[in-house]
Amino acid sequence: MGKKWFSRPDGTYLKKIDPFMRFFPYIMKGRNEAAIYFSQQIDITTLKSYLNQRNREAASSHTGVKSTLFHAVMTALVKTIYERPQMNRFISGRRVYQRHDLSFAFVIKREFNDESNEEIAVLRFNPDDTLSSISQRIQDEVKNVRRSAKVDDKKRHGILNWFNYLMNMPRILLRGLVRFLAWLDYHGWLPRFVVELDPMHSSVFISNLGSLGIDAPFHHLYEWGTTSIFMTIGVSEKKPLVSPSGQMNICDVVNIAFTIDERISDGFYFARSLKRFKHLLEHPEELDEPSILPDVSAEND
Repeated sequence: MGKKWFSRPDGTYLKKIDPFMRFFPYIMKGRNEAAIYFSQQIDITTLKSYLNQRNREAASSHTGVKSTLFHAVMTALVKTIYERPQMNRFISGRRVYQRHDLSFAFVIKREFNDESNEEIAVLRFNPDDTLSSISQRIQDEVKNVRRSAKVDDKKRHGILNWFNYLMNMPRILLRGLVRFLAWLDYHGWLPRFVVELDPMHSSVFISNLGSLGIDAPFHHLYEWGTTSIFMTIGVSEKKPLVSPSGQMNICDVVNIAFTIDERISDGFYFARSLKRFKHLLEHPEELDEPSILPDVSAEND
């Protein structure tokens, strides 16, 4: 069936889901009003060993790509959302939508100093993406941003470049423009190029605070846009953990914090999804396998 007139460019309106889920956006109108917070401590001892082995093999053979903890966490979340598609829903105009694409937004620091600008990258993923392909794409994007910054230190990356022009507008006009764009987004009429460039219209926004040596805080969701999940990654550190057999071990652990719009699904679904995410990081060999897609046709009728 062809695309309907005036339908959103980024999602399909879910008319046949549980009426209670459809009613939720009318009693919880904002994302932060509907936000739930979940922190997970994950044992990454096996993951770090796995990454070290892969990176040594890539270096010795001069093939492949180096993978980091950030790459592995992103791959695990990509696979989880493809396998658990309700995590890729969003609320707009008091309606629940299934997103067409899976996209992640994350911050890239041009240089590690206080004066350096931050850029925001948006990457889209496919079900056949694995740790290798995702690592390569992230590295290419980071290199591209930093290479461009050296050529032109004023030009920004992606949609941020528009702010060089927008912030020269008078405040009354800028406020009117933002309200008009929000009205368009409410009705699903926001132009496709804006939706595709805007990081706040991505499936997930990720902040890797472990690279700064700090732990993972809970981050708010943005009322602008459609992003339903914000994830922060903390610093990796060694801690004593008790194994299932009762033995005390010193393990490498990382804290990962999620803020999720609870209107997109129910608590049972969230719990199983986060359990799957944790399993993938604790069994990293599965990160090199394509995602298995469930049948979601019934949800999208």
